[in-house]
Amino acid sequence: MKLRISPLLVLASLLSGLIVTSAFAESHRATHLGNPATRFAPPLRTPEDLRARFRDEKLKPDFVEVLRQWGWQGNAADLFAAAATAEIVESPISVGDTLPFMSTRKNGKPVCLRNVTWAGKEPAPAYAFNFISNGRRYRCLTPKACSNFLVIDLGAEPKPALVLACNAPNQLLPGRPVKVCLTVINSGNSPEPKVTLTLPVPAGATANNLTDNGSVANGVATWEVANLVPMKGKEVCVTFEVAAPGEFAFHPAARGTIAPTALSDCATKVIGVPGILLEVIDLADPIEVDKEVTYVIKVTNQGSAPGTNIRIACTLPESEEFVSGKGTTAVSASGGALTMGTLPELAPKAVASWEVIVKANQAADARFKAELSSDQFEQPIIESESTQLY
Repeated sequence: MKLRISPLLVLASLLSGLIVTSAFAESHRATHLGNPATRFAPPLRTPEDLRARFRDEKLKPDFVEVLRQWGWQGNAADLFAAAATAEIVESPISVGDTLPFMSTRKNGKPVCLRNVTWAGKEPAPAYAFNFISNGRRYRCLTPKACSNFLVIDLGAEPKPALVLACNAPNQLLPGRPVKVCLTVINSGNSPEPKVTLTLPVPAGATANNLTDNGSVANGVATWEVANLVPMKGKEVCVTFEVAAPGEFAFHPAARGTIAPTALSDCATKVIGVPGILLEVIDLADPIEVDKEVTYVIKVTNQGSAPGTNIRIACTLPESEEFVSGKGTTAVSASGGALTMGTLPELAPKAVASWEVIVKANQAADARFKAELSSDQFEQPIIESESTQLY
């Protein structure tokens, strides 16, 4: 609400009775205090008088109306609560000070005057107290002579705020250490006295080499960061040893004594590596012609990841003839070419085996050859066994 005042009009207002003159609609010059017709409420003599004004149920709607006209974005309940409990101090208004607004009365109704300059002959005695509303700091200033009041915006409420980031490698091979680093930043506008960083140790992992005096207890890595000032950060790190492949999720937290808790997460996938051992042996050697010999084909996954779609093909020398075969998968023959049914998966440390029985047809230094292929190997694995046929 804009109160327009004629340049020729002398308006008694501001702080319960000062003389205000205006050459422009929103610029006022106050020269006198104490006019009963324009003061907001009776004069103040003690801080308790000020508290009484703000708890007066008849005056509260007028306080709210002046703040509405000013366009204040705070909560009037915060103002009234602070007036009842906050420290009240002497805060005289210096000659020449321009105030953003000031309450007054016109025909008994509450009015908000904007841009009021105190132009008296000496400083105007006043009381003041500070309060916070909707995340901003304010000072309520009230001249003693008139109980007129104003609210001065002091800026955002001083408050620390925490931002937490978690950084870990996306993927690693077994046996490699997993280094996880946490970065906490104070994104607020006041210091955080102490930040406690915590990081639960995932199952299957062991924490060591903690930086910055970190410690591990009850399965949780912990660090303390003292006096984290605004817009500054701190990084701490820990190294994990993992016993087996898998997905390792990290869920750290940063807890301040003032700032709300900040959370983050990251993860590392430790991928296994298959290690396939192909073995071929004969159960008897040498073998007489027209007798039979049994070959055992054994596949062992010595690695840490499954082998998939394992395929074995065997080749008989001309001196041998296929009789029968059995094993982890079916064995089929076409002349001297043998094929084992595809093994979809061979788990780490697991073993698959087959037995192939052949007949010695003629004397020879025979070579039984097996060839293995799978999804994990670009080149086939080849193994052969020598058998003397006589």
